[in-house]
Amino acid sequence: MQRAVLVTIKGLGIGGAEKLISESARHWDRSRFEYHVAYALPWKDQLVAELEALDVPVHCFGSQRGMTPASWRTLRHLVGRTGAELVHAHLPAVGAVARVVSPVPVVYTEHNVAGSYRLPVRVANRLTYGRAAAITAVSQAVADSVSGYPGPDVEVVSNGVSCAVEAEAAAAARAELGIGPETPLVLHVGNIRPHKGHANLVDAVSRLVPRVPDVVVVSIGGEKNDGDLARVRSLAEAAGLGDHLRFLGRRDDALAFVAAADAFANPSDHEGLPVAILEAMALGRPVVATAVGGVPVIVQDGITGLLVPAGDPEALADGLARVLTDRTMAGRLADAGRTLVEQDYSLETMVRRLESIYDRLLEPSTP
Repeated sequence: MQRAVLVTIKGLGIGGAEKLISESARHWDRSRFEYHVAYALPWKDQLVAELEALDVPVHCFGSQRGMTPASWRTLRHLVGRTGAELVHAHLPAVGAVARVVSPVPVVYTEHNVAGSYRLPVRVANRLTYGRAAAITAVSQAVADSVSGYPGPDVEVVSNGVSCAVEAEAAAAARAELGIGPETPLVLHVGNIRPHKGHANLVDAVSRLVPRVPDVVVVSIGGEKNDGDLARVRSLAEAAGLGDHLRFLGRRDDALAFVAAADAFANPSDHEGLPVAILEAMALGRPVVATAVGGVPVIVQDGITGLLVPAGDPEALADGLARVLTDRTMAGRLADAGRTLVEQDYSLETMVRRLESIYDRLLEPSTP
């Protein structure tokens, strides 16, 4: 018999947590679970078509005003309309609402360290934590950051990825950039948010160019607020970086650019367990990343990538220069990173672990 599960999140734009839902749908056990997905922000709907193409019913419970008390009531009614016996909420704003309004047990996944959230969201998250039936975190660092919160013990269920890119798509990405296969190319993928380190990236590239004069660095990610993309582009222009640093905004084909790159950079100040880094490693790209959150678990310094301190553009530039100029080392790091992801961070393993939690909550053992 199928048991209905309602997966909820604030938006279905292109972001790490959002992509995990859309890509996990390919591995959901539909013979045992009837999945529905619900989101609150109607303008963040880029992944809706992808889910619907997989025959997953998608519902928007918010409005153009975002999440309001009316939308909270809509979410509660949606649980009843879908026949959901379990709600799985992602990210703290929707997590807090779901824990308050849901008439059925709530599984909540924490995707980032607690300190990365705005204070009102952090407070609401903590105050409602004890209402969750189960809580998972994407890394031990994320779990540790909420260890003092009330509620059930936090279980670490690491993010997983499943990605492949055709050689033709990677070649097309370089062609779009107007560069040949010999041009050193660095990729960064991250939506434009205060903690994602875009200013750090600009500073690092200005230090990298004198060492690797023909380097091109591409950053892909959507803006949270109107003007964010123009702002980071202005930072690059003010630094005199010209075509060395390009911000492409949101791209559905971001993985093609990653596959085309010689290295992958992550300059963030806060992270949980970044899907973008896992994808880069799965595609065999050497990674240079800040040692924040759960990153050091996957980017093991000198083994599966290079780690640098957060907020240190000189160290980031130095790490990128090393992997771009020492191809033997870069190949060794890339091979080890890909092996790690293949062995320990598959998307199917992540889904099976989550579904085992659903089973535990839906079929409680008898005393």
